[in-house]
Amino acid sequence: MNKADKFITLFADFDFIVQLKSSDSENETKSPTKVGMNNIQRAKSELKKELKRLNKEYSRAKKSFKSNKINKQELFDFEWRIFEIHEELKRLDEDTSESDQ
Repeated sequence: MNKADKFITLFADFDFIVQLKSSDSENETKSPTKVGMNNIQRAKSELKKELKRLNKEYSRAKKSFKSNKINKQELFDFEWRIFEIHEELKRLDEDTSESDQ
């Protein structure tokens, strides 16, 4: 008895339903979903909280760098993450200003 036969005998009481996956052309006809203002405000607030937390960690990381506990690359990683959050906040601000017009 091969593995397929074992599988079939083990799950003989189950019915399997197979559905055809939709094609890409069907997905293109759907309009993109709009993000509600409430969700954007929630995202901004979460990003601001994360930014505040990262600024505290960055401050600690600078002290650790000065005492040679972390290297320059690790300090740069903190700076880069802060930069990314600032950029995301700018993008959200731009999106909200475009949707207001």
